Amino acid sequence: MSAKKSCKCTSKTRNACGNCSRLRMVFLMDFELGSIQNPVYYSFQAEDRKYKDDKVLAEQMFERLSKLHRGRYHKIEVYDNQASGKPKLLEFKKNETL
Repeated sequence: MSAKKSCKCTSKTRNACGNCSRLRMVFLMDFELGSIQNPVYYSFQAEDRKYKDDKVLAEQMFERLSKLHRGRYHKIEVYDNQASGKPKLLEFKKNETL
């Protein structure tokens, strides 16, 4: 199991925390977005409780975040944020559907 880091996040419904969130989603971009090459997003804790299946949670995150980047990515990688070693769970190419 993973060692929990001390966290100061609150129990808000729309909170995403690098320590407490279940999934981490990395957008591998086609271009440099300011000083951030590959933005990283974490799942909301309320959605972690709502969706028990990781694939369903990843689909929900994809629907929300793909609109933000307007298709300017070439691959999305989804990692388990709570497991030791943070293993990759899913990988989606730009033209694939979830």
